[in-house]
Formats: sequence, structure tokens, C-alpha cells
Amino acid sequence: MENSLSETLITFYPLAGRFIEDRNFVDFNDQGAEYLIAQLEAELWNRFILFAKEVVAFSPTVLAVQLNMFDCGGLAIGVPLSHKVADGFVIFTFFQAWAAACRFGNTTEVVTCPSFKMGSLLPARDTDKLKILVPEEYGVTMVTKRFVFDELAISTLKAKAKAIGEVSRVVVMTAVLWKARILAVQAKHGLLWPSLLNISYNLQGKTGVIAQFKTSECKLDFNDLVALLGNSIRETAADCLKTEDADDLFTLMISSMTEIHEILEKNETDICVFTSVCGFPYYEVDFG
Repeated sequence: MENSLSETLITFYPLAGRFIEDRNFVDFNDQGAEYLIAQLEAELWNRFILFAKEVVAFSPTVLAVQLNMFDCGGLAIGVPLSHKVADGFVIFTFFQAWAAACRFGNTTEVVTCPSFKMGSLLPARDTDKLKILVPEEYGVTMVTKRFVFDELAISTLKAKAKAIGEVSRVVVMTAVLWKARILAVQAKHGLLWPSLLNISYNLQGKTGVIAQFKTSECKLDFNDLVALLGNSIRETAADCLKTEDADDLFTLMISSMTEIHEILEKNETDICVFTSVCGFPYYEVDFG
């Protein structure tokens, strides 16, 4: 696996560089990625583990890999990758290429090599003024929960929402979780709060879908939230299709981030950020 990783990094060479924080670029001088092998005297844990404060930080390294071998015979690959350099799609493509190199000795016959010339289409911009604080910077304790919805439950929810048209499983599940969040905030404050939902959009920019639940305009009903989400996604997709160049796309992104930033500063609306990896077949990655 180590040899195939080296082979893959030839193609994905920015991941072997170092991120220069104050200049927002990757310095590539063949430094390589961090590669660790750990033997664990434990069984595979069927539960989530929160990021511990004592975990070694690899910054400014862009990519780190830890191969974990368990006494029970299991093996797990941990890959922290800087989100400042790559998004979920790039990570998935990297996994595909690495697995292909591990199985076949090369990546080019199986995976389309990425292009790193997108800077001419989506050049880097200065967005420092629009930085939004993450929970750690507020000193908030982070909690991880896992809820499992089987295929029957999801099909039932989709059937319930069919009256308003065909909807995806991502939309119906987001609506369920969003409604639960709104109710939790209501229980905490004693009244129904407005809520803003931001969903990451599968675009190489930072554009997100924004849906707003306004207490004066919306009902706290599952179908209403599904409709609100569906309309917001369609409107955002239509706006993206209207963009003719990088400047238009950047303006759209700035508008989205500015709206969230202004609402966040007022502290009168609950902010929810949702992501989904549905459609990214991670479990199909086969190292052989």
C-alpha cells in the first residue's frame, strides 16, 4: 500500500505538498505525505470516536495516512486531508486512484486523472472578510450522534412526501433532521425560532443551498420542509446555470456567504449546516 500511495501521489502531486497558511497556496517540493502504521491491541469499535485533543496535527502537511491493523484481523485506513486544499469529490477520486494503483500497479487505466489547471476557470479569491467561526472557536462542546434509518423507513418517508412531487432520499432525510433540530431549539428557548439551513452543493466553488424556515411564513410540517428544501435546491441550481464566468460564480458564492454571515451576527436565527456523501460510492473502493 505504501508503494501504491507513492505512485498515486505522482498524479495527485498537490497532496504531497505543504499548505502555506498566510499565502493560501500549496508549496510542492516533493516533500511527500505522512504515512504511519499502527498495530492496535483492540477489536474494531462499532461506535463513533470524537476527535481527541491529543491527536497529532499534521499541518502544514496536506495529506496523512494511517494504516491501522487490529488484533482481530481487521484493517482500517485513516486519511485526514486538508479541506483547504481538497473537497469530498477530490478525496473520493484520490481513493479510487490509490485503490487502482494498489490492485493494478497504475492509476491511468482505471481512473481519469484530475486536472490541476482549474485556476484559470475558478481563480483563487480573497474571502478573509467572510470567515465564519467554527464551534471550536466558540469553546462549544461538540457531540456526535449516530441514527440509522433503514431502507423501509426511507421509502416510507419518500412515499409520504410524494404528494409534492418526486424527491430524493437526501431531501427527505434532511427535512426529518431539520425538523428535529427546530423542535430541539424550541424546547431549549421556549419558543419557535427561525432556522437557516445550509447544504453543501456539489460544485468546485463554495456555493451552498440556503433554505430558511421563518416562523411567520412557514409551517413546521414535514411536507412543507421538504417542499422548502426542494425549491431552494432548484433555485440554486438554476442560479448556477445562469453564471457565465468565474466572476458570476464568485458573486453567487459571496452572496450566499454574506447572507449567512449577516444572519449569524444577529444571533436571532438557528444555523444548521448539512452535508451528504450520498452518490459517492466510497464503499466500492477496493484495494484488492
